[in-house]
This record gives sequence, structure tokens and C-alpha cells, in this order.
Amino acid sequence: MYLIGYITTTHGIKGELKIKNLSDYDRFHVDTQVIINQKKYDIERIKHQHDRLIVKFKQIHTMNEALELKDQEVYIEDKVQDDFGIHYSDILGKDVYDINGKFIGFVKYLREVPQGHLIEIDMNGKLKLIPFVDAFIKEVLHDRIVIEVIEGLL
Repeated sequence: MYLIGYITTTHGIKGELKIKNLSDYDRFHVDTQVIINQKKYDIERIKHQHDRLIVKFKQIHTMNEALELKDQEVYIEDKVQDDFGIHYSDILGKDVYDINGKFIGFVKYLREVPQGHLIEIDMNGKLKLIPFVDAFIKEVLHDRIVIEVIEGLL
């Protein structure tokens, strides 16, 4: 499971909740299923209010029902996968090597951009961004990522 939010309080009398979005991606969508206290809830509607989301779940109808979820964490099943069939959270911290076996660095962060994803590689304190596409990412193994290095990439 992946932590995506924290319920700060209720909103109104119809069971809406204010949620602080903790996700690095926009994971709050209508009909998305989330997990709170080991129970599944379906998002019915979402409104943005300053730095919080106001979320109405299909299973919550009153303020008293919503109060039971106050101060709880919101999770989502980690179904986010890349073209290699792995979970993005599994690549963080992996060592990165070129196709000749030379150590490059380790994955520090994964960034989402409109064109897809970039992995941020820490090369002894120097950060480099590599597109997370099969043109550059040749293999994702249990202990490392193998990349194709082209001129100007690093």
C-alpha cells in the first residue's frame, strides 16, 4: 500500500472529509478506491480548497460517520507500474549501471513530467535526470537498473 493522504477533519454535515494530499502524484480521482483503517472506500467527488482536498466517499453519508475517520491515513493499493511491470516505488535506492557494468550512481527520486517519468540519479552528489523509457532503461533487476548511456546523457 502507498500512503497518499491524511484526513484532517470533517467538512459539512453530509459526510465530506478534508484531506491533506501527501502523494507526489495526483492519485485522488472520482471512483478511485482508497483504504482507510483496513477498509475500502470509493471516492464520489472531490473539491479543492486551499491546500486541502474535500472528499466525499460513497460509503460515508453523515458527519458522525465521517468523524470516525478523522486523523486517519489514506492509502491506495500500489498499482502504479511502468512498462517493465515493476512498481515505481521499487526502483528508489537501486544502483544504476551502464550496459558495460560500470557503476553510475543510485536512484534518488522519480519525477513525473507530462512526457512520462524521469529517474533522478545521484552520481556522488551530482544529480542527473534520465527518461524512464526503454530507449535508456535496458533492464530493471532486483538489485540494479541497467541503462544505455548516450553522448550528453550524463
